[in-house]
Amino acid sequence: MKRGTMLIVFAIACGLVAAGTVYMYLGRAMAPKPVSAETVTVIAAKSAISPRTKLTQDLVYVREIPVEAVHPKAVRDIDTVIGLIAKYEILEGEQIILDRLYREDERIGLVSSVPGHMRAVTVPVDEVVGVAGFVKPGDRVDIIVTASGVGQTGDVAFTALEDIEVLAVAQETEDKNQGRAKVSTSVTLAVKPGEAERLALVEKIGKLRLALRPMFASATKGQGIVAHDLLKEVKGWSPPKTSADSGETRQPAATVSAAPAAAKPQTSAPAVRDSKAPSIVEVIRGSQITYITLVEVGEVSQP
Repeated sequence: MKRGTMLIVFAIACGLVAAGTVYMYLGRAMAPKPVSAETVTVIAAKSAISPRTKLTQDLVYVREIPVEAVHPKAVRDIDTVIGLIAKYEILEGEQIILDRLYREDERIGLVSSVPGHMRAVTVPVDEVVGVAGFVKPGDRVDIIVTASGVGQTGDVAFTALEDIEVLAVAQETEDKNQGRAKVSTSVTLAVKPGEAERLALVEKIGKLRLALRPMFASATKGQGIVAHDLLKEVKGWSPPKTSADSGETRQPAATVSAAPAAAKPQTSAPAVRDSKAPSIVEVIRGSQITYITLVEVGEVSQP
């Protein structure tokens, strides 16, 4: 009996010791950790900042937080972020991280390449119009237009815009081919608002052609030329002759009275046809010229 009683007492004592040890361990583990008194300053957002928003003094502030809560890439100096643009949404109170901002030299698509007072306009090109694919982003070009002329002048060609910057070729805003030619179907240009309207109109009335400018081109502009002036330089060419050039006398166009004249009885013999060649009358109505052939007396025939 004594031996059994001693075993029971020993077991109870071991249990009490184990319970006490567990209690002390849990008490230490669940005790609140001492708060560090050391803090640092970081830059945080005053309110939610939308993507592509330029950071200003009104959107950020200096915040003090414990050292343990500081993000490794958090910005400490407020002047570092002023003027930069947010890539993604930044929540209220969130620490400003440089990886979530666009750098000053980093492009935000095509919109960041357009100067503030300019507009981006795209024109279609092919191998010929686009200078065989040698036009690259950053180059400068002249835009030449060819259109149909009026009358004897023939077709015309003139420089519509000069010294225009190329923003993009197709969907590329950078020269990834290192200067090698690449034929594309479109070119995006940086033009002023008034030039954008002019470009849209000349594209409708004629055909465009890009002329690649040298890197240090002088400010020269073509005067335009018409087909008539160009053909005059060809030896042996002469413009089409008109009735005035052939020596024929101009006669006024025949007019018809509003009220018909009273019919007179014809007592004379039928008119004898003139054996001479028929006369040709030139009628000018505004900018339109019409030629009328007088076949016989009293009758007019228009070819």
